Amino acid sequence: MLYEFSDLIDPKRLPSRLKYLHYYIVGLVDGEGCFSISLKRQEDTRFGWVIDPVFHVTQSSKHREVLEILRRVFKCGRIIPKPGQEETTLQYTVDARRHLAEKIVPFFKKHKPIIKWREFKFFADIVEALERGEHRDAEKFKELVKKVYEMSDKRKHQLREILSYINRRVDASETIRRVPSG
Repeated sequence: MLYEFSDLIDPKRLPSRLKYLHYYIVGLVDGEGCFSISLKRQEDTRFGWVIDPVFHVTQSSKHREVLEILRRVFKCGRIIPKPGQEETTLQYTVDARRHLAEKIVPFFKKHKPIIKWREFKFFADIVEALERGEHRDAEKFKELVKKVYEMSDKRKHQLREILSYINRRVDASETIRRVPSG
């Protein structure tokens, strides 16, 4: 039995082995989880946009112990009230890129989601590209932005608009570098 969770839940209600708990987690994430990538406008960055990956699982506040189990298994993240539903719903959230790259992505590569496999694949590719520093190069950054758009078609800004904005920022910074001083 998984006695390490006995302060949260009766161990008899849990699977008998950790590997079965991992399968439960995959099922929970397939139903209540989200691998999300936001594109956020941020003027003080090199390209004016930031790629922001976040993993979260939503649960009724009556079942907080389920989210606490996730936090213990992954050894990262936090539990917060879900925005807009603060009174009734909680979210287990992991948004630190290092934790996403070192804990969340490897777990779900080993224990593959069924329903959310496509979302996870995009998510993992983008998190790993960010870890390699690809977001620092203008052309690679634009490719990552395109990939974010492939993941979802419900974006506030048009892809063409964002790429044009990035190009203008890159052109402006190159012009500044070419102007001789003095």
